Amino acid sequence: MKHERAKSRSIDYDEVSKVYDSVRAGDPEIVHHILQGISLDPHSLVLDVGCGTANNTRLLASTIKAKVVGLDISFGMLEKARRKVEEIPLTQGPASALPFIDGSFHFVFMTEVLHHLPDINQALSEIYRVLAPGGSFCIVTQSHEQIDGRMTSRFFPASARVDKERYPDISAIMDSLTRIGFSMVSFKEHQFHPTRLGKDYLDTVTNRGYSMLHKIRKEEYDRGLNALKAAFAKGEDLLYSAGYTFVRAYRN
Repeated sequence: MKHERAKSRSIDYDEVSKVYDSVRAGDPEIVHHILQGISLDPHSLVLDVGCGTANNTRLLASTIKAKVVGLDISFGMLEKARRKVEEIPLTQGPASALPFIDGSFHFVFMTEVLHHLPDINQALSEIYRVLAPGGSFCIVTQSHEQIDGRMTSRFFPASARVDKERYPDISAIMDSLTRIGFSMVSFKEHQFHPTRLGKDYLDTVTNRGYSMLHKIRKEEYDRGLNALKAAFAKGEDLLYSAGYTFVRAYRN
């Protein structure tokens, strides 16, 4: 699978880190699904690739007995993370050149990270390398159908086009994992409980807390934000059910 970044505005993740925690939090439901079927003990090592400000890293670490390590390429994200998770080792580096020895980890996961990577195949190969034999890997991502179902796609149609260029198809992810050498590659879709969107969602969009809003033109963003504000002003009931896909694979 050859995956190219969408040809639009680049994202400054150090800049995004300044507002990230005000619009994003760890998600217990996502963490619950990440850990389904995973057996770990106090001697197990777990790696969160693209941990950001460590919201899900911290939540997952509090749920299991294993030792958890976080990695992110953004200094700004890690600076924020270190203020919250002094007990969790955090490392700066790219997913395409993981600074760990072969077979280090028993479980690796990444949450909404794959579409940010400039070389997906190289990153997946690196994850295969650092996994111990018998280790497992979980990717949390979204299918193109799930992208179309986002509330942001309704108000910012350009964001859906951008993200369908950035996000590889689920079948393409599975093909890449198989070619790299992973076994028992599978996926499961999950539709989260509907939530009523309120001021928190409007604040998230206003602060461009979703990365794809940094990649659309200003006029497209302004038009969508005005439409969203108008919907809130009219008292429209914005009920949204997020969908995610969990792709799993194992190293023999």
